[in-house]
Amino acid sequence: MVIVDMLISSSSIPPINPPFRSATDAMKLIGWNCQGKGRSLGSSKKMDYLTQLMSSTRAQVTFVSETRSSKCTSSHLNNRFRIDGSFVVPSVGLSGGLWLLWNDEVQVSIRFSSQHVILAVVVHIASNVEFALICVYGDPHHRQTRVIWDQISNFVQDNQGKPVVCLGDLNDIMCDIDTTSTNVNKYRMRSFCSYVKKCGLFDLGYSGPAYTWTNKRFSSSPIFERLDRCLANTDWCAIYPHTNVFNLPIMFGDHAPILVSTESKFHKPKQSFKFENWWTLENDYQNIAKCS
Repeated sequence: MVIVDMLISSSSIPPINPPFRSATDAMKLIGWNCQGKGRSLGSSKKMDYLTQLMSSTRAQVTFVSETRSSKCTSSHLNNRFRIDGSFVVPSVGLSGGLWLLWNDEVQVSIRFSSQHVILAVVVHIASNVEFALICVYGDPHHRQTRVIWDQISNFVQDNQGKPVVCLGDLNDIMCDIDTTSTNVNKYRMRSFCSYVKKCGLFDLGYSGPAYTWTNKRFSSSPIFERLDRCLANTDWCAIYPHTNVFNLPIMFGDHAPILVSTESKFHKPKQSFKFENWWTLENDYQNIAKCS
């Protein structure tokens, strides 16, 4: 009966609420495959867009993949984006290239890097929360996927007990609905899910458009896929239970940026019991009231 459910939920079992975290405790991270930085770091529409995105979201950490740049240094990036620190993995010719950018609200210690990953330990200064950060640019040819995830697995094991967050263009899908293509490699998909599970990570979902990549063949055979995502472990969710992942619009190139935000507008409700007059109209009101 409805009255039973309401009596139990109102008086017997207090609601369990996650801890409230203030705005100063919030973490914001951006992940974007920019598909090339453009001709010039100083006069590129892509880089202007990235600057605005970092500024408007107030992200503390930004991961940029497929920069296709072998000449940009940390000094160049720090000056261009007016940030406190950065780390660069140069591209090989016009292939790959990774940037990790951060502001003065965090301390970042790089533990490992390759053409496909940047692994770091980050301390959010205001909250003193330390977490393991995994930035991934998945191998588009799927030749190094196992090696990449072995490196990630080892890093996660080395940081047991810490919150872990993983973001980037993972270049793999987790289920059929992550793509509009009918040509799905089931083995590759299952292997990817197995790698993620082995690391104790799970997908945080998303808000916004369902797909983050397109082949841009709009007039012939367009394909849309969700290749960019954010994963985390249970320790991350215990500290940041209101983490949201926003798939932003595709503005440049073929990938959408994703924004990860732990900011919460949650307010703990007052726990109070209120008697509803209409309960007395229920046929079994007297019996239930006596038992209560």
